[in-house]
Amino acid sequence: MWLYVVLFGLTFVQSCALTLCALQVGRWFRILDFPDKHRKFHERATPRTGGLAVCAALVLGVGEAAWLGSNGILPGVPHLDGTVWLVVSAVLLCGLGLWDDKFGMSAGAKLAWQAAGVLPFVLWGRTTTTGSLFGWQLDFAGLAIPIALFWLVSCVNFVNLVDGLDGLAGSVGLIVSLAVAWLAWWHGQTEVCLLALILSGALVGFLVFNRPPARIFLGDSGSLPLGFLIGALSLEASAKRAAGLTLAVPLVLLSIPMFDTSMAILRRKLNGLSIGQGDRAHIHHCLRDRGWSPAQTLFAICSMCTVTALAVVAATILNNDLVAIAVSGLLLVTLIAGRVFGFNETVLLARHLRAVVLFLQSAPRTLRTKFVAVRLEGTPLAGQLELWNKIVERAERIDARKIDFTCEHLPSGKELAALNWNSDSIEDSEGPIWELNYAAPRGRGVQTRIQARGLAPYGSGILWLSELAELFVALCIHWPVSDADAASTESEEVDDLPPQILTARWGTSSDVVEIPVVPHRIVGRDAA
Repeated sequence: MWLYVVLFGLTFVQSCALTLCALQVGRWFRILDFPDKHRKFHERATPRTGGLAVCAALVLGVGEAAWLGSNGILPGVPHLDGTVWLVVSAVLLCGLGLWDDKFGMSAGAKLAWQAAGVLPFVLWGRTTTTGSLFGWQLDFAGLAIPIALFWLVSCVNFVNLVDGLDGLAGSVGLIVSLAVAWLAWWHGQTEVCLLALILSGALVGFLVFNRPPARIFLGDSGSLPLGFLIGALSLEASAKRAAGLTLAVPLVLLSIPMFDTSMAILRRKLNGLSIGQGDRAHIHHCLRDRGWSPAQTLFAICSMCTVTALAVVAATILNNDLVAIAVSGLLLVTLIAGRVFGFNETVLLARHLRAVVLFLQSAPRTLRTKFVAVRLEGTPLAGQLELWNKIVERAERIDARKIDFTCEHLPSGKELAALNWNSDSIEDSEGPIWELNYAAPRGRGVQTRIQARGLAPYGSGILWLSELAELFVALCIHWPVSDADAASTESEEVDDLPPQILTARWGTSSDVVEIPVVPHRIVGRDAA
């Protein structure tokens, strides 16, 4: 055990020295994070090159461990041959993050390069094609590489998105790394245990300068490789020789940053925003908005991560994945139910799901409405009277009070056809109302118009109102207008008829919303 302590301490000292160097590098090359008083509240421009120190300390630690072991100076050091591709991917991601910190990248390009950086470890590192969850054995077969790639890129972004508070990403990475070290030691995976402790030493050395108020930030050059490292090491620590991966271990270990990222994606998509668009609704922002100090917020989130790490330890000792899943699930439910974090996103999701259910329920009725309109195109007067009866039937369901349809020759003012319907109910003029008006030019100065009004419906009544409007349009544009009707008038025809407009008024205000309807070209016997 003293071997691990020596390497942890050696990496810690190196990380402290390298972080001091990274401070100067950030200032020299102007790789700085400037406050904006919206999402970034630090007092001065701060270097964000801490990731360089963490990655350099990790590479040095791994190299020193390999050299000490190969030369017999520290007996018991495991062979680190399988670690090469892990370090290669971490270094590639560090370079990608450094470029993004300095020059910036679009979200799509950044995601693509993240996948490219992770690929060496996925293709040539240690992989497994089997896993277990709740005692069920899963065989990934050909899906092992895509699943591993998706998981590792996701972990990269879990840590990247949670890195919005002094010391937060580094502390979360440290907790997960220590848990991974214990799991690897429990399973007899000395190489993974040593790697996790080296990473822990590098993070502790960096956190000396990153604790609130931070003198240096991790930056993308640190959050990207850190997310990859804890994702990859958690996979390796959860691998049992017989059962393959224990899937509950990495999921629970990273459940807090995973939950924060999932809520961010859900929140932005449901609000019509880009996933890559930043906001002030992450878990650390929510705690800060409650009046918590940065230190209190950091302690709270680290405590949550510690709870999930201890749950994984307990589940491993008891050999029962359900323990870890139950503890993690209870913690997340408590955050939502207590309106600490995730409550607004959950309510927003529930409303969208309700809208989908209402749409699916109304879909058959809407389809029947469209069939009625299509079936009666070009039908004679009797068919249009059937459509009129359909309109009246639907209007009654949403408390319609009056419907008037006219077909007239505008230049002469001659009325060619008229249909009227009035409800037997007494109209309540004081309540909210709805009104629909539609007019369609039919050629040779002929115009069809329909007007309706009634009491404003609630709930699904709005869907009925939309269907009623569609039937209004169908009746007006397909009402039979013969050449004789148009020619029987003595006035000259006009070409400048008003455009087709569907107007709607909702509520008690006098504001009218005009909704342009796609013009329908009248052909055949109705043509001008």
